[in-house]
Amino acid sequence: MSKHLLSAGVLSMLALLFFGAVPPAAGYEILTPPAEETTLIHTRRNESSLVIRAGDKDEADRILVEKMTGWEGETTVMPRVGSWEKDGSVYVHYVLTLDKGTNTYVINPGGRELKIRYILMRTMLKLDPDDPKVFRYHRTEVMQPSCAACHDEVLPDSAKLNIRLLKKNADFSPLCFSCHQRLVTQNLFRHSPSAALACMTCHRTEEGGNSISILADRVDNACYSCHINKLKWTRMAFIHGPAAIGDCTVCHDSHGSDFPYMLWADPKIDLCLSCHVEKMDVVSNIQGYRQHGIITGTGCSACHSPHATDFKFQLNGPINQVCVSCHLGMQGIEKGHPVGNHPLAGKPDPRRPGRELACTSCHDPHGSRYQYLLIGSMLGGHVCSKCHH
Repeated sequence: MSKHLLSAGVLSMLALLFFGAVPPAAGYEILTPPAEETTLIHTRRNESSLVIRAGDKDEADRILVEKMTGWEGETTVMPRVGSWEKDGSVYVHYVLTLDKGTNTYVINPGGRELKIRYILMRTMLKLDPDDPKVFRYHRTEVMQPSCAACHDEVLPDSAKLNIRLLKKNADFSPLCFSCHQRLVTQNLFRHSPSAALACMTCHRTEEGGNSISILADRVDNACYSCHINKLKWTRMAFIHGPAAIGDCTVCHDSHGSDFPYMLWADPKIDLCLSCHVEKMDVVSNIQGYRQHGIITGTGCSACHSPHATDFKFQLNGPINQVCVSCHLGMQGIEKGHPVGNHPLAGKPDPRRPGRELACTSCHDPHGSRYQYLLIGSMLGGHVCSKCHH
């Protein structure tokens, strides 16, 4: 007997002894996303669908998807959404949760690695739909033939949608619901085109009808095609940055969310702080720091317009008028605060050239380390000395 054959036989016996029967080579196929190289995904929602086609139910049952979660080999098992048999194959679906940066998943049997690099898309202005580096399922075709076997325009009974009414809309696209039903069913507040499956109101079919993409021009042009009463914002003196650059999706989720007005985060504070990080101290509960109660109560929009206004800092009105709308005891007082004939308005502000005296001349409207939200300590005249040298 050949020495090489003897060695091979010994190795096989050792493998059986220590590891059990060697499983057959994995014959399943990863349909989406691409598994050949690291896939770049640029989306608002930190998740991606993984679809695997197995040859039969036994092979499908053996498939295990794990996410690498630590440096020492720790993993988390990814739960299945479900599996479906069709035309002699079994299609196994997963929803992968994504962290910023590179995510590594291991698919067994076979130990196949799937790498996804996730970049959070806070604004659609940063998304180039034609960038070949970014994975886009609908880039070359509306539906892959292998997926079309199950995903069609037949809505399930669980959809609970009035098909007869929805079909009256020319932009009605039930095919989208087959994959994207979570955008419709899992949001507390839903954008009407999304809820009505009028997907083609905002999306478009490429020439030839082979693929679908988002609208290519300014996002606000799509929004204003319905929200025509909001065009007045573009003619105001002070426009919030996202509205000024024409991207409503900086704050709003165009499909829906769990917050009013389809805002993607809690509008009281979290949404604003995602950009205005310099105000983080206001809500950080720093010892000795006094917060303006309205911020943790009603929220930033109590004083500021989130879209546009004719008043500086996007205030809902002149500074003093905004303040006395809550501090009713100060209404109608033009001078005599805090002492004598001290003016409250109508005089130049020595500390802020080009501006008039107002409540914010002495008080910080967001928060302060000093009593009454003052800009300095009352002791020793530190507030007064900022103007009266």
